[in-house]
Amino acid sequence: MAGLPFLNAFKKAVDKLDTVAVGVRSIENWISTGAYVLNRRLSGDYLRGIPESRITLFAGPSGAGKSFITNNIALSAQKAGQHIVILDSEASLDTDYLKRIGLSLDENDLTYMSVTTIEDVNAVMSEFFSNYKKAYGKNNKEAQKVTIIIDSLAMLSSSTEMENYASQGVIKGDQGQLSKRRKAMLRMICGQINNYPITVLCTDHVYPQDPLKGDGEWAITNSTKFSCSIIGVVTKLNLKEGGIQRGVRMRFSAYKSRFSLPGAKCELEIPFDTGMSSITGLCEVLEADGVIAKGTQPGEKLKYICEYTNDAGEAVRIAFKESELTDEIAQELFKHPAARPMIARDEPEFDLDAMDASKDEE
Repeated sequence: MAGLPFLNAFKKAVDKLDTVAVGVRSIENWISTGAYVLNRRLSGDYLRGIPESRITLFAGPSGAGKSFITNNIALSAQKAGQHIVILDSEASLDTDYLKRIGLSLDENDLTYMSVTTIEDVNAVMSEFFSNYKKAYGKNNKEAQKVTIIIDSLAMLSSSTEMENYASQGVIKGDQGQLSKRRKAMLRMICGQINNYPITVLCTDHVYPQDPLKGDGEWAITNSTKFSCSIIGVVTKLNLKEGGIQRGVRMRFSAYKSRFSLPGAKCELEIPFDTGMSSITGLCEVLEADGVIAKGTQPGEKLKYICEYTNDAGEAVRIAFKESELTDEIAQELFKHPAARPMIARDEPEFDLDAMDASKDEE
């Protein structure tokens, strides 16, 4: 097939534009969530969690554990050398908990900002992106990686709401503008991070809806569906010992993902004192994937068994009790053919749903 004689010059010219990326790109870098099962449900891979240069949303009712998940992902990202930026609209950051799980609050490692309105976030993000571009330039693989957390979208007001409250002392809606401004905010962020090693995590509240409508038990707003590459729904289950709540136990399900099976579920436990374990809920998911099965032989009925043939053609057999499961054993289990990534990652990423602009909520 004949090429265009001006193509190289054309590509060089348009590549200088800040918001234009030349060439088909696949996701190269991922941030682990700190839990293998959560990685699997988000990305289809036990070892990779959320994609770099994309927006991931954790939605759920109040108190479900959304912030606990984002805090543990922040810890994982920080361990990988990333700088963490937290935009907090709920004024609920628990610094004691962050210290207990090992997150550094040093200003060189983490930047915290309290925000109130969508316009606050827009101003902060615009200033951040402007300074980041000046410092590192475009398409710089050596640039400092950053994870930005917006917690939460639901608590962000609009400037119109704030003006009405300040001038008239009344609380009233802005006739649908809040949803449109939230959608525009996420769209702008999505366009900016596409060319930079910046990952964005958001949390949002959801409310019960009729599952017969075909969109699940929880209503996720149209303003957030459009720009997020991955959306997970978190619901609360109590974690108690001796009648005392020791942490958060939650059920997670994939609502939107281009990399895993929509609707796939897992359960997680996040103790208040230690944070999320990498192997929480792992046996149940491995068994569902066909990686392990409960033993049937004498002396093995209380154990899980994993059998497969490795790349060298050797038979591998692993037997263990759930209480004996460790990271080292998990790494061996992930070599089982059934534990491979659900969807190939060497293909370009397309989102057909995002091509059809959904109608803004009223």
